[in-house]
Amino acid sequence: MNESLFSLAEHTHRSIFLTGKAGTGKTTFLNQFVAKTRKKFIVVAPTGIAAINAGGVTIHSMFGLPLRTFLPTTERIDTDTANNIADLMHHFRYRKDKLKLLREIEIIIIDEVSMLRADVLDMMDFSLRHVRRNQQKFGGVQMLFIGDLYQLPPVVRDEHILKQYYNSPFFFDSYALKELPLITLELTTVYRQKDEKFLEILNEIRDGEIRDIDFETLNARYIPDFEPKDEAYVYLTSHNRMADDINQKKLAALPGKAHFYKAEIIGDFNENQYPNDEVLELKVGAQIMFIRNDASGERRYFNGKLAEVVGLSEKEISVIIDGDDEIFKLKKENWDQKRYSLGEDKSVKEEVLGSFSQFPVRLAWAVTIHKSQGLTFDRLIIDAGKSFASGQVYVALSRCRTLEGIVLKSKITPEVIYSDRRVSKFQDETHANSKIEEILNAEKYDYSIQKIISKLECSWIAPTIDVWFQNAKQAKLTDKDKVVFLHQTLRPEAENYRKVFEKFRRVIQQMTHSFIEGKTTWDEIETKAKGAVNFFFTNVNSKIFSLLKEFYAETKGVKGLKQYNEDFRVFLDDLEDYLNDLKKVHLLEKPLFDSKNEEIITTKIAKIPSHILTFQLFEEGKSIPEIARERGLVPETIYGHLAKFAERGLLDLKRIFDKDKIKTFEKEFKKDDTHETLSAWKQVLPKDFEFNEIRVLLNHYTFVKESKTK
Repeated sequence: MNESLFSLAEHTHRSIFLTGKAGTGKTTFLNQFVAKTRKKFIVVAPTGIAAINAGGVTIHSMFGLPLRTFLPTTERIDTDTANNIADLMHHFRYRKDKLKLLREIEIIIIDEVSMLRADVLDMMDFSLRHVRRNQQKFGGVQMLFIGDLYQLPPVVRDEHILKQYYNSPFFFDSYALKELPLITLELTTVYRQKDEKFLEILNEIRDGEIRDIDFETLNARYIPDFEPKDEAYVYLTSHNRMADDINQKKLAALPGKAHFYKAEIIGDFNENQYPNDEVLELKVGAQIMFIRNDASGERRYFNGKLAEVVGLSEKEISVIIDGDDEIFKLKKENWDQKRYSLGEDKSVKEEVLGSFSQFPVRLAWAVTIHKSQGLTFDRLIIDAGKSFASGQVYVALSRCRTLEGIVLKSKITPEVIYSDRRVSKFQDETHANSKIEEILNAEKYDYSIQKIISKLECSWIAPTIDVWFQNAKQAKLTDKDKVVFLHQTLRPEAENYRKVFEKFRRVIQQMTHSFIEGKTTWDEIETKAKGAVNFFFTNVNSKIFSLLKEFYAETKGVKGLKQYNEDFRVFLDDLEDYLNDLKKVHLLEKPLFDSKNEEIITTKIAKIPSHILTFQLFEEGKSIPEIARERGLVPETIYGHLAKFAERGLLDLKRIFDKDKIKTFEKEFKKDDTHETLSAWKQVLPKDFEFNEIRVLLNHYTFVKESKTK
């Protein structure tokens, strides 16, 4: 199923809820998808720890959402308890780089979605529609939700407030999803447990089928006086305080000296998202568990694997992993605090803000239900008393590989089994495992063709050329004749490309429908699409972009044209993005751009040295005062620029000095050209000679003299 599931997420625009029982490989799919996808994505999660574990960021930090409950109404409400739509909007004043990022995203992946409240998802929807200026749900972004709604539910502090507008706190009861054709796909192969009888019991508890649960077999594991002796067990608790008390008492009871290992925190790392204790306290004999999988590839340990500490020094921890005989030396591991940004090529980059480096273990005589999510144990002690909230009995039992590995400190009774019928109703109504291939075949071809059409769409170019033309005509200091000539050249080209595009759109859509009916081959569609991509790239590049870029090089940096150049640059950037996007276009898995057309497309103009810009204006016939005004420089600077060209004999002195002044200097130069400084020249020349004038004349006549001696 995973390959079909990947294809559905990758080659259609379907929003998907991926679920599955504990241990079915949801996290594995997430990791595989982000490694393989060509789509621009971000990974977010409802809580800090979930975000760190998923390799993403929190929903609140990504979208700048308020912490208070959101009510989807324009009516005035008490701002001390909740936000309405108007209260929300000022939170969406994002920085320019975040705006660009959110406008480029193609798919958003939300992990641990069971903990996502409906109102938080609605706030995301408002943010994306506002930022992307697109009133489709989530601003047209595809959504991939991952999680198990039968596990830990959303935390709701003020449920009575939320009930005013929402049927439940679960994400599927958000207003955003009411108009979205969301499908539920369920991973069904359980990799954690192999015992069919245990799996049957777990499934019945998960579904809340109390009459079908084999309580007799389950409660055969009830051993109230059990105390672990030789084998390592983990006590699963409902609250942090209970787990901490057990761990500290067990640690204190061990003989020997305690060793402390401080985490190394670099850069920005939110304290609420620390993945482990900042200071790890251990003794020889301590029972610990790994909180990460072995990254070395040797698979010596996994998330939840137990071990015993057998040696401690200032910087080293030696352990024996449960089931092994060899001593294993721990290495510190890094967790990264990230944020997403947009690269120059418009790809989504993961930027590391800070890192948390610590040994990947924690004390493990006891662990809470929340911290056990995603972990796998061989032996557990569970007290499923009244303190266990909805869904926690299933989460607790499903952490263990086998029923024999579980010891119950209290019997499991029907009173602690609870299943939310709203969850099963939603999943039954949207379940689509049997329809994957049908949906994929019906939507992937249209989706791929529509993606190409959207990348080729060029009807915006002609009207933008008209806007540029009007700006260029009104701007001072532009070459009006050249502006008119360019407009007369470019406008018909752009209009022609619009007509070609419209014809291509009609033909390719007809071919796609014909293919679905079995009358056209996919190879014919590929050939047509490839021809179009390379036609538009070649022509828009050579006949529009290159000509405009050349003209921009002439006006860039000219004083008095700042606003005009800024607007012009936006147009060129849009053309650059259009061309670079064409180079990346794929039809399903097939790249369409012909590599022989490969060319770096950039609006970056090599900066013209200031003295060359001055000389260009001088060659156009402008005087030194005119050049100084146009360039916003003082006349002395212009003289300094021209002196560089006088060194090479390139200046027509008659355009700068009158005949008498030239003759006076020439006479003095022929008499004695060895005056060491400009001040020395100033003393022997008439008082009307300025230093800048002397430099220009001296450079010119020195060049003439050296030319004659060569």
